Amino acid sequence: MRLTNQQIADVERQTGAEPIAENNPAMEQLKDYFGDHTFYADAEGLKIFEPVEESDDGEAQLATVVQLAAWADDDKTALVPHRPVVRDVVVDLGSPAPDVH
Repeated sequence: MRLTNQQIADVERQTGAEPIAENNPAMEQLKDYFGDHTFYADAEGLKIFEPVEESDDGEAQLATVVQLAAWADDDKTALVPHRPVVRDVVVDLGSPAPDVH
């Protein structure tokens, strides 16, 4: 799933995760192999967010983390794809920004 700028901000606010930049040299290979998603990389490997449920207007509101690949070694220079693993992290992609006073 491709996230909108607002959804990316929601993910970052709730998890601290930042997406892989679109201009990253690996992005073309990631899209060719896994499809068009907003990708995230962390200590465990490569992840995306997929909808858990949709609102009445068809927009994803809740999304869960799906890990697609793990690091091949401790240097984190190569990824090894594996069967998608759904993680226990759920984010609200339609949440309003918190009030700031």
